[in-house]
Amino acid sequence: MADRSLRYTGVSWIIIGTLVGGISTIGTVQTAYTHGISAWIFTLGSGISCLLLGLFFAKGLRESGVVTVSEYLGRAFGHRFRCYCSIVNSIGMFIHIVGQFLASIAILQAVFHFNAGWAVILTSIFMGIFVITGGIAGAGLVGKIKFFLLYVIMLVSAGVALYKGGGLGEILSGLPSDADMLSLHHYGIPAASIHMVSMVVGVLSTQIYLQAIFSARDVREARNGAFLSAAVIPPIGLLGIVIGLYLRANFSEISGGTAQALPFFLYYSFPPLIAAFFSAGILLIVLGTGAGLLLGVTTNIYNDFFHQKIKGHPFLKPLPLLRALTLFVLFAATVLVFTGLDSAILKWSYMSMGLRGSAVFMGLVILVFFKTLQQSKWVVFFLYIIPVVYVLVNMNMGGGR
Repeated sequence: MADRSLRYTGVSWIIIGTLVGGISTIGTVQTAYTHGISAWIFTLGSGISCLLLGLFFAKGLRESGVVTVSEYLGRAFGHRFRCYCSIVNSIGMFIHIVGQFLASIAILQAVFHFNAGWAVILTSIFMGIFVITGGIAGAGLVGKIKFFLLYVIMLVSAGVALYKGGGLGEILSGLPSDADMLSLHHYGIPAASIHMVSMVVGVLSTQIYLQAIFSARDVREARNGAFLSAAVIPPIGLLGIVIGLYLRANFSEISGGTAQALPFFLYYSFPPLIAAFFSAGILLIVLGTGAGLLLGVTTNIYNDFFHQKIKGHPFLKPLPLLRALTLFVLFAATVLVFTGLDSAILKWSYMSMGLRGSAVFMGLVILVFFKTLQQSKWVVFFLYIIPVVYVLVNMNMGGGR
């Protein structure tokens, strides 16, 4: 928790460092290439949720003095709901880790030509090192580095795309006439609506983003950190869309699949040394996000299920147990990645955000705006069934796009 001493910039570095990663870069360029401006849903939704976090939720969360969001909800809705919420939230973050794996694999395959197996193993090792050596303070440091590195890479890349494409007008005129890349119809308005809602409530419900709020020095620093994040995240998505549309206008196919769109652009557009540097920067961004999510999952599992039970235990110690939990989650993610190597990166992220939001968001809303309802058994029952309903709706829609 960084001794609950973070200034607003430190809060923002953690949020940016874990929220802006492979989904916001590689995933956004990939989706812009295939579906156009709907690729902005992730970063726009992220900005909106950070704004809401600062306006309405930061005060209550920071003053609660808790470590996990499920602990915060458990105080009002009972220990059983705390455990239920923690499990669902952890599964949601775990799914998001898979999206970071897919983004990292795309870079390692494009740059170093590793096969999928080696790319997955190396990603797992790097993420584990990030978490074990850094914790929440490490996530903040990585976030600070990522912020400046990311803006340099995406600004330069979007500028080159505009230059090589002859300006935005020329790029738009070169898009396939039947693709309808400038509206949500190609992506599907129902899917876009659900994904936007999933993003907004998902960010507001994720342990690692709220952990940044819990770690702030005071309420003011927590709020300002959320506001800073809201201001700087959405433009990153617009830059990625420019790159994706340029590629779609000029390349009908991309070798290695659409997940390779951003790595392909870097190596097509820049000298080898610069392309390698930019690719390494994107890889750092992806790994930092995956590590932050891994930290959030581990924090949930340890604090909500093991912390009280191992106090005074002669053999079980906190640090070895935390390391073991980290390795277990990494191993499970590695196994799952092999079942979905060809999946769209944003598909995993939207599914993840919606699941997290279904478990946490309504409980937060009740505690912030409708405290008198928290004792109602019907309200608690309603909170239990929301994740079930979300899963059923998501399955009916085929998981979105």
